[in-house]
Amino acid sequence: MTFTTRSMRRITWALLFCCGLSVAQSADSAQESLRLDRLVALAKLWAAVKYFHPYLAYRDDIDWDAALVKALPKVNAAKNGADYSAAVAAMLAELGDPATRVLSTPPPPTTTPVPGGQQSLFRMTSDGILVLTLTNYTDFQDFMGTTKKLAAAKAEIPKAHAIILDLRPATPPTEDEQGLLAYAIAQNRLEEMLTSTPLAVPGERRRMHIGYVPQDGSSSGDYSSGYYIRGAPSIKSAAGATDIPVVFVLNAHADVPMAALVLQASGKAAIVAEGEASDELVVTTQVVHLPDGVQAQIRLGELVYEDGTSGFAPNVSLKVSNLEGEQNPAFQKALELASKGKFDPPKRSPLMQKASPSRDKPYDDMQYPPAEYRVLAAIRLWAVIDYFFPYREFMGEDWDGVLRDFIPRLEQAKDALDYNLTISEMVTHFHDSHGFMRSPVLEAKFGNASLPIRVRRIEGLPVITGFTDSAAASAAGFEIGDVILKLDGEDAGHLIEQRLKYQAHSTPQSGLYYATERSLVRGAKDSTAKVTIRDIHDQVRELKATRKTEYNSKTQGDRDGDILRILPGNIGYADLDRLPASQVDEMFDKFKDCPAIIFDDRGYPQGTAWQIAPRLTDKSDVVAALFKRRDPMAPNLPNGELVNPQVMETFLQRIPHTDKSRYHGRTVMLIDERTMSQAEHTGLFFEAANGTKFVGNPTQGANGDVTNLSLPGGIYVHFSGQGVWHADGRQLQRLGLQPDVEAHPTLAGIRAGKDEVLDKAVQYVAQALKAQAKK
Repeated sequence: MTFTTRSMRRITWALLFCCGLSVAQSADSAQESLRLDRLVALAKLWAAVKYFHPYLAYRDDIDWDAALVKALPKVNAAKNGADYSAAVAAMLAELGDPATRVLSTPPPPTTTPVPGGQQSLFRMTSDGILVLTLTNYTDFQDFMGTTKKLAAAKAEIPKAHAIILDLRPATPPTEDEQGLLAYAIAQNRLEEMLTSTPLAVPGERRRMHIGYVPQDGSSSGDYSSGYYIRGAPSIKSAAGATDIPVVFVLNAHADVPMAALVLQASGKAAIVAEGEASDELVVTTQVVHLPDGVQAQIRLGELVYEDGTSGFAPNVSLKVSNLEGEQNPAFQKALELASKGKFDPPKRSPLMQKASPSRDKPYDDMQYPPAEYRVLAAIRLWAVIDYFFPYREFMGEDWDGVLRDFIPRLEQAKDALDYNLTISEMVTHFHDSHGFMRSPVLEAKFGNASLPIRVRRIEGLPVITGFTDSAAASAAGFEIGDVILKLDGEDAGHLIEQRLKYQAHSTPQSGLYYATERSLVRGAKDSTAKVTIRDIHDQVRELKATRKTEYNSKTQGDRDGDILRILPGNIGYADLDRLPASQVDEMFDKFKDCPAIIFDDRGYPQGTAWQIAPRLTDKSDVVAALFKRRDPMAPNLPNGELVNPQVMETFLQRIPHTDKSRYHGRTVMLIDERTMSQAEHTGLFFEAANGTKFVGNPTQGANGDVTNLSLPGGIYVHFSGQGVWHADGRQLQRLGLQPDVEAHPTLAGIRAGKDEVLDKAVQYVAQALKAQAKK
C-alpha cells in the first residue's frame, strides 16, 4: 500500500485529534471526579451540622436546606480550592455561629512567644500581683517539668493580692498541645486556691437522637431527639484558700480552663480578650477535613450554667496589638482590673428549651424539583440512612459510593417521573423490604388498583393462586392455576424484572414477592387490563378485567374456610393471617387435646404473638428477640472515621407473663415469602417459647419498627428504624426465618387445589409424633 504526502498528513492530523480528544476526556473525567468528591464531602458536612449542631434543634429561623441549595451551584462552579472553600464558608455562615466556619491559614503570631524551656512561668509585681505567663504551650508536653513549675507558682498564691493568668499562645496549639494547659491547671488543682467556697462548673449541652423520628405520622418505636448534658465535678476550695481576684488574659487560640468561666460567673474573676474570643474556646468543636485541603470546624455543644443560661462573654475585649510585655494593652487592662479587685459578672442569655427540630419540609409543590433540590433529596436520603439505619452492616454496598453515583443521575433526571424512579432505585440500595416509597407520581405511574386475583411466583412463573373477589374473577374467566404470560401486551417476566429494579427488598424472595404479587397486575383505578394467560388446559387465552381499589388484598394469605380447624390425626390448625386476638382463648380451648398445632404464618398476623407465645412455655423470663437501634451522639467525619463510635443501643424483648393455661404439645409454623416483619417476629416469639419448627421456604428477612423520611416532591421513604435479631443473636435481616423442613408449592399442586406446604407439615408432625410414641 502506498501513502501520499497528503494521506500521511491526514493520518497525522487524525491521530493528533484522537490524542487531543483522549486528553480532553481524561481532564473532564478528572474534573467530574473532583466535583463529586467535593459534593459528597459537602453532603457529609451538611448532615453532621443538621443532626448535631445545637442551633438546629431550636432555631426555626435557620433554613438549613436553603443553605445547601445555595451552596451547590457554587461548588459545581468551583475552579479551585479557594472557590470551594468560599462555597462551604457561605453555607456555614447561614448558621450565624462564629464557632462553625471554614478554618483559614493560621494568622501571624499575636504575641511573641518565649522560646521553649526558657519561659519564666511566674513573677510577683511590686504591688503584689502574681503574674503567671502560660503562653508557650510546647512547655506543657513536659508534664513533670510543668507540674514542678506550677507547684512553685501555687506556693506564691497566699502571698499575692491578685493574680493574672496570661494564656495567650502566639499560634494555634498543635494537635499534640491542645488541652494540655487546661489539664495541667486542673491536675495541679490550682483553681482550688482561688475560691473560699465550692463552685459549680457549667456543663455542656449536646444533641443526641434515639432512632429517627418519623417525618409523617407516628411510630411504635418511640423515637425522639433531645439533649444530653456533659457535666464536670464542682471546684473544691482548698484548706485556707481565700477569694483572690483573678484576671485571665485570652486570645483566639487560648486553651481556656473551666476555672476561668466558673470564677468569672461567681464574680471572682475577670476575662480580658485580645482579639476575637468566643465560646468555641470552651465548647466541643470538630474539625472536618474536606477536599482541596479545606478544613471546616463545627460546633457540637453549648455551655449550660446552673441557672439555665449559656454563653461566653469577656469582661473586656480589645483589638490585637503588636505591643509586647507590659506595654501590651490587654496586659495593661488586666493589671488595672486586678488592682481594683472587683468584677461584674457578664450577662448571659437563657438557653432555648426546645429539643427537637421541626420536621423536614416535603416540598409537596415540587413534583419535579429544580436540580439543587433533587440533589438535596439524594443527600437527605443518604444522611438519614447513614446515621439511623440499624442494618448498615448488612447492606453489602458502599453507601457513600451510592450517593456519589446518584448525585449526577438525579441532576440529569429529565422529568418528575424520572426523578421519582431514580429516587426509588436509590432506595433499593440499602436492601430493606421496609424501604417502600410513597409518591403521588409513582402512584400515578404504577397505579393503586388491582385485578380480583392473587398472583404468586410458582416454579418461576406468575400463577393465579387465589381471588380477592371470586365473582368478578370468575366472570372475567380467571381460574386458579392460570399462568400469566402478558399484561396489556407486555411480557409478564419483563414487567416483573422492570418493577424489581425499583422495588426495595431485603432478599431475592422478597423482591419477587413485591414485583409479582403486589405489583404485577396493578394499574390505574377503573382501567381495563388485557391479561394473556395459559390456562389449566394449556390453552393461551386473552382475558379482560377492570382494576378496582376494592380488589386490593386485605390479607396476604390465599386462604378461606375456618380460621381454626382440626386436621386428620387430631392436629390443630390456626390461620394467623386471619386469627383475631379475640379468638386466641377459643383456639387454645379447641386444641387443648391435640398433640400438635400447625400455625399458618404465611401472611401477616393480627398481633397475636404476645398472647399465644406465653401459653407455649412454662418458663419465665424468656427472651424472644434482640433489638438494636442507632442512637447517634456524634457526627461522622467526611473521611468515614468516627469521632466517637455511634451508639448502638441494644435491648432484649421478653415474652410477657400470663396466668392462663399452657399448651404442651408440638407446634409447627408454616412460612414463605409472604412472611414479613410482624409475621417474622411472631416466628421469633414461638421459636423462643418452645422451639417451634418452621416448614416452608425462607421468609422476607425484614423486621423492625418502621419509620420514614421525607424528600422534595412530597415523597416519603420508609425503612426499618430498629433492628431485630434472633434471641441468641443470629441474623434475621436479609436472611429471613429459615425452614427446618423445606417445602414449596408446585404448579400441579396449585391446579389440583392442594396446599403442599401444609401437607408437608402434617406429614412432618405425624412422623414426629410416631417417633415420640416409640420412645
